[in-house]
Amino acid sequence: MSFKKRMLKQRIAFLSLSIVSIGILFAIGSIFALILVNGLGVLNWNFLISITSFDFKGVTHGGIGPAIAGTFMVTGLGLVFAVPVGILAGIYLSEYRSKGKIFNVLRMMVANLAGVPSVVHGLFGLAVFAVLFKFGLSILSSALTLSILALPIIIMTTENAMRDVPNDLREASYSLGAKKWQSALLVVFPVAASKIMTGVILASARIAGETAPILFTGATLYLAHYPTAINQQFMALPYMIYGLMTTSINISASTNFAYGIALVLITLIALMNIAIVIFRSKTRKNS
Repeated sequence: MSFKKRMLKQRIAFLSLSIVSIGILFAIGSIFALILVNGLGVLNWNFLISITSFDFKGVTHGGIGPAIAGTFMVTGLGLVFAVPVGILAGIYLSEYRSKGKIFNVLRMMVANLAGVPSVVHGLFGLAVFAVLFKFGLSILSSALTLSILALPIIIMTTENAMRDVPNDLREASYSLGAKKWQSALLVVFPVAASKIMTGVILASARIAGETAPILFTGATLYLAHYPTAINQQFMALPYMIYGLMTTSINISASTNFAYGIALVLITLIALMNIAIVIFRSKTRKNS
């Protein structure tokens, strides 16, 4: 193949990828612009802190304070459960089960767990956490369900990050008399920590916006107070959007309210991601 033909193919491939990328960015930008234009007029301080109320016509009033608090509580508690377990499982797969039939089975189980629809996670959480363990419809049941949803992302990210660390560090640690678990936790893990935080970012963004798992395990459309305990039901931003657009008597009046909730949800997820990115960058500098 001549040089001109190779360059032509390269330019065509680059042009095709550029068009696809621009199309994706345009679609995402259009969605965000639509939410921003329709939701910005609803936002004010009262909307962010007050309690939601409904009149006799089914029109939504007040604010989404309890829903914001509930979203933070269930997301934070879900990460508390998922992050340690996911990181330890990723370290185990990377350092202790790097080959063999058992490793292949474990990897297949993690991959299958990542592909399970979120509504199935919700039914599992209802059957196991709410009924079997008798946690009831509560923040705790929802957080445990969301933690299972986040586990595959954290496990796979941790495993890949640990594998990317050069073996020279492990061999140097072993030569100084360190045991395998000491080498994994005290030498390899700090080097891979910044990449592992990427998995935590993706997991937090996913579980914060999930509706189906919390639909069956504890979320409610209306709560007259802020959540104060993990054994209570709670309001959440994604479920509130779903509830308003499917149960409201006056859809047109509730649409702008739902746009405002969507804008707040996107902003909160972005702020969570920014905070984790800042933490990751500081971890990378110190490593």
